[in-house]
Amino acid sequence: MGDGCVRIAQLGVGTIGRELIRRTLGSPRFHYVALGDTSGVIAKEGAFTEEELRGIVESKEAGGRLEDYDGSHSFFEDMGGAFESCGLDAFVDVTDAQTYDLLMEALERAHVVTSNKLPFADVPYSDYLKLVEAGYEGRILDFGTTAGAGLRIPDLVSKLGAGGIDRLTGCLSGTMNYVSQRLNEGRPLSRAVAEAMEPPRSYTEPDPRVDLGGEDFARKLVILSRLCGRGVERAMVDVEELIPECLKGLPVEGFMESLPDIDPCIRERMRVANSGGNLCWYLGTADLIEERYTVGFEEIPMTDPISRARESDNVLKLFPSGWRRPVTVIGPGAGSPETVTGLMSGLNSVLSAVG
Repeated sequence: MGDGCVRIAQLGVGTIGRELIRRTLGSPRFHYVALGDTSGVIAKEGAFTEEELRGIVESKEAGGRLEDYDGSHSFFEDMGGAFESCGLDAFVDVTDAQTYDLLMEALERAHVVTSNKLPFADVPYSDYLKLVEAGYEGRILDFGTTAGAGLRIPDLVSKLGAGGIDRLTGCLSGTMNYVSQRLNEGRPLSRAVAEAMEPPRSYTEPDPRVDLGGEDFARKLVILSRLCGRGVERAMVDVEELIPECLKGLPVEGFMESLPDIDPCIRERMRVANSGGNLCWYLGTADLIEERYTVGFEEIPMTDPISRARESDNVLKLFPSGWRRPVTVIGPGAGSPETVTGLMSGLNSVLSAVG
């Protein structure tokens, strides 16, 4: 709006959403005019004050819902209603819900910054193209944090992909990178998963089957492949699930108690790889020439750069067309501070555009 600040409507006030609010507190450049969670949306035409934002964050951390927050504001059932009531420059989506239609609506009136993978991966390729093309029509559509968090791997893939990428492979799951490290050190799968769950790591989702199932990983692979110009659909990615059908319906505690049942199978795979002088790592690979897309355990040489990843790092090797050597990206690719750093990069781009 040309007054040197960005008016933000944000959907999602969970761990990442709250951290983003904290990061912008006290800055005259960013003003929140609407906040939404699963209970609804609160909006304020003149923007929430710093004191109000702190109160909202504290309420959410205590388990509160925005519809119950007491204050001077308007309430809407959904974010679409808030769009109509207050001027905004940026819509920020930090949910893990399917918000494709909402992003399309938001782009008609504002820039968009998001870490949400579903609108880019869990829709047909034709719909994906409509979304990204809407972003080109005078609006910023920033989804650089959908893979690699603050590393913003999609940005690099997009730039290199303009000249062609033949293949990409790596571990884009902080949880599965940690688990792969421990497995190759001789730990059983059940112990490696338990370690990944325990504070202060807390790498896994509350239900670690989300990570072990490979679905989130597959979404990242779809996004990166689409950025390379391939019409990849989620169904085209062959995902190796580590969870037997008999363990899928158990509560989390029961699942963790039963997880040692599959330790022998995984241990044998590690033994076979290690006996051949290799490591066995949970990787995602997109062969963009042969159009083969996989997520699962693969053998790699012990000297492979992927093996240098530590803790919850993300690591990706890109093979640009005609290059003699691959490009390797490695670093922290998960966590709230890392993701918020990536989102702030997007908001700063919006600031430049509206300033």
